[in-house]
Amino acid sequence: MIWNVIKRFFGGNNLAAFQHNERESARYNVTMFARYQGTGTFIERRGNLGIGGFCFEGEKEFHPGTQVDLLFRLPGTSNWISARGIVLGQNETQGWLGIRGCFTKINFENERVLARWIDGMTMQIQAAAA
Repeated sequence: MIWNVIKRFFGGNNLAAFQHNERESARYNVTMFARYQGTGTFIERRGNLGIGGFCFEGEKEFHPGTQVDLLFRLPGTSNWISARGIVLGQNETQGWLGIRGCFTKINFENERVLARWIDGMTMQIQAAAA
């Protein structure tokens, strides 16, 4: 599934959509643990997640294509989710460095849990706004 997302992202008008901050799904804030290139210890990071990707606070820039291992627990759930991704780039805003990436490996059941959690968060926000 993730390779289909990557293919769609790099094909057609999706690159233009990405440059205009349109996403496949909403992103919500979470605390996650990340490590680069599959080595070292996991370090706690503030960030956000969506169905296809992530962004977290980094201490230095990483080249696009750098592999990242992630571990996170969605607020209101009890299971830890393990995933792998690649860095797509960085955003620096007011002294905050955001490492942006997309998932390359997440098991199907965890992807379903993430999708259901995002839908639930979106419904809660829409209900509160009504």
